[in-house]
Amino acid sequence: MKVLIHDERPDVPEFLLDIIVNRGYKAGIAKDGPEIIHMISDDRYDIVLANGGYRELDCDQHTRLKSSSVFIIGITGSHIQDRDRDSKADLYLRRPFLISDLWLLIEKQLHN
Repeated sequence: MKVLIHDERPDVPEFLLDIIVNRGYKAGIAKDGPEIIHMISDDRYDIVLANGGYRELDCDQHTRLKSSSVFIIGITGSHIQDRDRDSKADLYLRRPFLISDLWLLIEKQLHN
C-alpha cells in the first residue's frame, strides 16, 4: 500500500512520512493540490492523507481526485468548520489525533 501525504504545515509531512515508512508502508509527499493530482495520475497511491482544503484545485481537478480510486483521509481541526472546503474527503480525522487512530484508518482501508 502507498500513502500520499499533503499538509500545508512545513513540519508535518516529513514527520508523517517517517512514521508511515517506519511502519512498512510506501509513502510520498505532495507539496500542493495540483501535485496531488499529478502524483495520483503517475503513481499508484491507495490513500491520500491531507489537511484538506484543496484550495488550489479547480472543479475539474476536484472531479478527477474524487473519481480516482484513491481513499482520501482529511485531517481537519473542526469537521463542521471545514465541511465545505473538505467535502472531497472520504473520511475525516480531527486534530489532534493519536497515531494509533491513523493506523486504524489505514489498516481498515487496506482490508477493504
